[in-house]
Amino acid sequence: QLIFPADTSAENVANVVVAELSGADPKNVARAAKEAAIQQFEEFAEAARKQVADAIRDDIWEDQVHDVIEFYAAWVPYEGDYPAARARLMRLLAGRKNCRDFLPARGRQGVPKSSLDGLRETVLKDPKVEPWPSWIRRRMRLREGEQLDVVGVTKRLGKQKNQREPRYPSVARIAADPWVRGNKDKPAFRQIAEICKRLGPEIVHRLDEFPQFKDFPYEGTAVYPSRHHEWFEETGLTADDVRELREALKELPEAAPYLAVLVADGDRMGAVISALRTPEENRKFSRTLAGFASKVKEIVEAHHGVLVYAGGDDVLAFVPVDQCLECARELHDQFAVSLQGYSTDGGSSPTLSVGIAIGHFLENLEDLLEYGRAAEKCAKGPDRNGLAVHLYKRGGAPVRTRSSWNENPDQRMLTYARWLAVGAIPGGFPHELHRLVDLYAKWSSSSDPVGALQRDAIRIIRDKQPRSARSLMPEIEARVKELNTVDQYGQLARELLIARQIAVALKQAGSVPQAQQREDAA
Repeated sequence: QLIFPADTSAENVANVVVAELSGADPKNVARAAKEAAIQQFEEFAEAARKQVADAIRDDIWEDQVHDVIEFYAAWVPYEGDYPAARARLMRLLAGRKNCRDFLPARGRQGVPKSSLDGLRETVLKDPKVEPWPSWIRRRMRLREGEQLDVVGVTKRLGKQKNQREPRYPSVARIAADPWVRGNKDKPAFRQIAEICKRLGPEIVHRLDEFPQFKDFPYEGTAVYPSRHHEWFEETGLTADDVRELREALKELPEAAPYLAVLVADGDRMGAVISALRTPEENRKFSRTLAGFASKVKEIVEAHHGVLVYAGGDDVLAFVPVDQCLECARELHDQFAVSLQGYSTDGGSSPTLSVGIAIGHFLENLEDLLEYGRAAEKCAKGPDRNGLAVHLYKRGGAPVRTRSSWNENPDQRMLTYARWLAVGAIPGGFPHELHRLVDLYAKWSSSSDPVGALQRDAIRIIRDKQPRSARSLMPEIEARVKELNTVDQYGQLARELLIARQIAVALKQAGSVPQAQQREDAA
């Protein structure tokens, strides 16, 4: 129960457990905890294996299934000085992890590696040698030639008690969510939802347990015609089977294919924990962190996202692009409220740094996660308490920006996105400003590049701004005139490039008045 408490969702499992023992042998407790963790994983794995047993190589499965959980333990005597004992404990645990066990390799010659990470061999039989039913391929959503190891099969099919079928929203469904919200009342959309229902859950996975997707409780691939060939490959459908669906999709704008990966981490948490003086204070602090983690899922789902995990101060979630900044702000503010009253010995309060990576849903999931982690690392910055947003378009260099939360960068970029969505800032202006910054950055220090850059920026916006959006020009001009250096204009250009992608999602979600959009288009 320490590892998987019955009253706690799987997203809330911590990766470090600190316990105070009285009279028990720590070696035996550590062994029992390890066995419990391994047993729980093996139960998940066995439930997955049984669903597709005809496709599994049992010999390779047995080689791998007992070698997935990494478990390290350390203990020290507690003699009243809790901060010193805990510091020593953490040093010992770090040393134990650095001296981790290296088990003998059990690789098999000629057996393909997992397509997900290439670490372990596939546990799937070769269908050309030992054919298995086609429904198994549909159940696991396997593409032609795709291979899975024991972890891949368990993640794809694993389910908890009382859960009838393993369901999980794909990155395509999250990317499509602004489109869903913006079109849900249109007849063509209702027709698409009805077709997906008719195709059945084996073809289009249902997502009924995710309340944030109630308007379209189906997987997202169905609404991206450019990806239907992969869908056909996974399910056995043909173009004739979905002709009606494709015709309905032609009546609606194409769904944008970008989503946001949100990674958050608490700042100065080690120093805050080091300031705790007793085990009871630590337990209270842990309960506080658990309370924050329990609110994270509510916040993410309120913004139509999906929580991957919330382990104390660590958060990983996938969020629609139009909701990512508001979700990040609410998480940041909730963290401050939850941990008020705690501080380091130097008096610094814990804060939450958040990284957001906006990427195409066709990017490898491993790459998307790496983009999110890189953004979170950037958010930590020199002074922590930061928000970093990185945009990865398909083709071209990534666009990265980082600011302190105290500067309200989320509100700033949302304002830019709304200006861009209604045409108050022309769509091509971010790139033009970027070129201007490169040009004026080369001016000598004896000239006035900032004044010239400011006048040029305002002129370009005025020249290309539609008449309907001119009422916003005083606000835009005031913002442009606030900037005092070429570097600040460079920051503005990067934020505008990111805001332009957010503006696309805002328009798809119907968050920009339609009358305003039509007038701008004209």
